[in-house]
Amino acid sequence: MTDRDANERLLRLNAALDGELDAMGSLAFERELRDDPAIAAQYQRLSKLRDAVRRHAPREAAPHALADRIAAMTASAPAAPSPQPAAAPSATVVPFRRRTWLDSRAMAMAASLGVLGFAVGAGLTSLRTPAGSPDVAQHLVSDFARAEIAGQPFDVASSDRHTVKPWLANRTTVSGTIVDLAPEGFPLVGGRVTIVDRVPTPTLVYRHNEHVVAVTELPVDAKGVRGGTGGIETIDGYHVARWSDANLVYVAVSDMDEKALGEFVEAFRHGGGPATEPTRP
Repeated sequence: MTDRDANERLLRLNAALDGELDAMGSLAFERELRDDPAIAAQYQRLSKLRDAVRRHAPREAAPHALADRIAAMTASAPAAPSPQPAAAPSATVVPFRRRTWLDSRAMAMAASLGVLGFAVGAGLTSLRTPAGSPDVAQHLVSDFARAEIAGQPFDVASSDRHTVKPWLANRTTVSGTIVDLAPEGFPLVGGRVTIVDRVPTPTLVYRHNEHVVAVTELPVDAKGVRGGTGGIETIDGYHVARWSDANLVYVAVSDMDEKALGEFVEAFRHGGGPATEPTRP
């Protein structure tokens, strides 16, 4: 399978999970699931991940103050009179002022419900796809958290870099560096594909005692990427380190403490050296 075929299959898989395939596309994807056990397994894993996020991630409600302001603005707006049909002699006619008050209250309630629905929908969308950010590290922290919830931090499980590297190279646009850090106490346990700005990129997963660290390798000209010198920062409770060489920018996200992450970064930088393989188009 070519890189283009792998990328198209990954996009098709995500579209199916999001319910974005048309009728013909859905039928074709169902045949693909039936004929390809690998993509069927991947689809099942991602479905479980999506369900876990929906069960455990918090949802934000629209602030009451915002709904009250909209209701107040709607109630204070003058209602345009509309022609009233002649009522039958036996019908009860509601006075005009009373009808205006009821209409404005109904509009206020509809506006409040609309705001609430928008906020809930935006919250669910942000869980499925991290919000656009000028800094890719925020996206990678969200990716790390989702992997923790799913309990499966890698797509391919192996401590052999000669297994992990070709697996990632066939599915991503970057062929970078994999460093053997087992002697330093950070054994490689696998790798996964991370989607950054709709581009599949490689993420290496190392373990340190009961903690993991995920290192994503990105081209230096990738959108939202900025380099660093290995300093540690904290984003949403996770520690993040970034550094770069001549061809790649590395972003490491981990739940280990700052000291251990700093030791990992130093070991990786001294063990890997600059990437020698260029980014593939």
